[in-house]
Amino acid sequence: MQLRLIFLPTLFAILSCCAEITELHCSNINWYDFGYQTGLDGKSSSVIANEAGICRGSASLPREGRALEGYRVGLRNYCTPRNAFEVGQRGEDLSSACAPQELSLMQQPHLIGLRDRRLWLQIQELEQDRDALRDRQDDTDIDEDTQREIQRDIRDIDRRIDRLEDRRFLLLTLIN
Repeated sequence: MQLRLIFLPTLFAILSCCAEITELHCSNINWYDFGYQTGLDGKSSSVIANEAGICRGSASLPREGRALEGYRVGLRNYCTPRNAFEVGQRGEDLSSACAPQELSLMQQPHLIGLRDRRLWLQIQELEQDRDALRDRQDDTDIDEDTQREIQRDIRDIDRRIDRLEDRRFLLLTLIN
């Protein structure tokens, strides 16, 4: 019995806090901006319907129509070859929210972006290896033969980085 006396008021307090947070959240939404960002992120329009469903119980009624206007503009900006390249560079998959004809124009730039990302990551890894070799080279306990070997390895890494950067440059000429 005493557990109920503690549990019920605590549950009521938690639920009323959630309602206040939802009310505050819903009253501060710029529905057009929310829709625009949802489209720009390549998300499904169902995200807007879900958000509107959450806000229907609040005093601030959702403006789904305004959100859908923003969504269409944001999605138009998302569904471009240039953006597909950037999505690939971030290592992300393309969203299926775009129309099929838009997606077909986005595939090649997206693949180029993914390839560019892989090259960039390889360069980053080689630069870390080179930095580690340079740190090792600064060790005063290393004999001359080891010093020369490290120097040779550093030059080899520099050449590999140059080749990868050339490949990145050629890739980027395909997109511009």
